[in-house]
Amino acid sequence: MAGHLDDWIAETAESITARLEGAKEAQRQTRFTLGMMSVISMMMLILSYNAYLSFDSSWVLARTAGSVVQNGQATTVADVLTQQALLDWAASRNAMIELLGIRVSVDDAPVLGTISLFVFSLWLLLVTRRENHTVGSLLRDTDTPHPDDESGGAGGSFIMSGAQDLYSNGQRWLIFHTIAANNLFVTFDRSMSRIQSLRGANRLLSAEVKGSKGITGRLGLAFARDFFFWFPVAASAFVFYLDRRSYFQPDPFAPGAAIPGAGAPLFFESMIVFFACWIPLLACCRGSAQYSRATDNVLRDYGQRLQSDLLRRESEATPSAAIRR
Repeated sequence: MAGHLDDWIAETAESITARLEGAKEAQRQTRFTLGMMSVISMMMLILSYNAYLSFDSSWVLARTAGSVVQNGQATTVADVLTQQALLDWAASRNAMIELLGIRVSVDDAPVLGTISLFVFSLWLLLVTRRENHTVGSLLRDTDTPHPDDESGGAGGSFIMSGAQDLYSNGQRWLIFHTIAANNLFVTFDRSMSRIQSLRGANRLLSAEVKGSKGITGRLGLAFARDFFFWFPVAASAFVFYLDRRSYFQPDPFAPGAAIPGAGAPLFFESMIVFFACWIPLLACCRGSAQYSRATDNVLRDYGQRLQSDLLRRESEATPSAAIRR
């Protein structure tokens, strides 16, 4: 019968090391991809804020009816400052992407930014899936079964070599902390607790804080943990809202600061492209968050089983020490 047994037989110290390296690489790519998506989202928000919500945008719109330059020359210091402020505000509507060697306008941010986030979200979905499968299979294959397991072990089979577990607690401790140390989101006790003393309980062995403080801590950590997965979705939606809103406000680049309205060029076409990318972006970010949460759960389950083994070993060692005395 095919099962967990074959993996245990073939496992060696070298293969565990290689699989740990693969898990760390997947975690590194997850952190990098989330960071890039956050940077793109912030760029989109900053461009849109400068163009539509900043003080300069209101100030420029208030001066579109008059002329700030006469005969090509500024006549006063105030005119010079006004002209420079107008140029600075116009420049703030564009962002230079050095990596690609292109300049992106705020008018293109809802479409181009969302397309970029969608491409990154596909990559994020794949790397979080890889992380989940790599970490999950490694933890399953190195989780040592015990006689009190109802199913005979994590893989449905039970093997013992004399009185020695197939994998020592020291090996499992190394695997657990190697993965946990490279995971950006996992926590042992699901709270906002801090380690600020050399004394006190190990976080792996600590019980969760009860009461309102514990609930507040768990909710705060859950928000911080999921924020980066949902931030690109929220940022692109907000930028799109500001862009649509700008069509029904005076345009400082149009003669007489006219209001473009829904009849502006590419108004509906850009909307279709946006939603064609935003909906898959939403699905990819949701799937990535689920994969990441599943990885955290299996790692936490592994840690809890390791905790029970450590407590069992401590309870077995205590009577032996008492007898020797």
